[in-house]
Amino acid sequence: MTWMTVWMFLINTSFWFVCYFGMAWIVRAVPKSLYNQSRWFFKEKFFERCLYKKINIASWKDKLPEWGKFLNFEKKNLKKELSIEYIDKFILETYYAEIGHLGIAVFGFACILVNPSSYALMALIFAIVNFLIQIPFILIQRYNRPRLIRLRLKYKRT
Repeated sequence: MTWMTVWMFLINTSFWFVCYFGMAWIVRAVPKSLYNQSRWFFKEKFFERCLYKKINIASWKDKLPEWGKFLNFEKKNLKKELSIEYIDKFILETYYAEIGHLGIAVFGFACILVNPSSYALMALIFAIVNFLIQIPFILIQRYNRPRLIRLRLKYKRT
């Protein structure tokens, strides 16, 4: 193993570490008022429910790893701690996660800039793979949030 290989390993590991954990920090630093269901970006689009049925998201969404417990939130407590406050926190977490995964997907392409040009193809492949990996996580947030909002309305009425 050459020094260049070791150096590239360290550079790229550091880049992805900063990308993932930095984005988790950034989305929480943004004022909560920007995460609002009435904003166009967060509104459920007309085609989404059909897409979610087509890809059968309900059957696989809970099989993907989630880091909520490391960020002080566990979604598995929904059945145990059903309250308006918990549902609101869960909804907020879906905003954080959606923007975080989207940010990671886009910012991941910056890995091309931290690598020498001779590694550009490898970096591009990593960035594309990273982008594709983020898509299911974004879809899960967009699938869960409208359901949680409806649950909140239902729970508030009772």
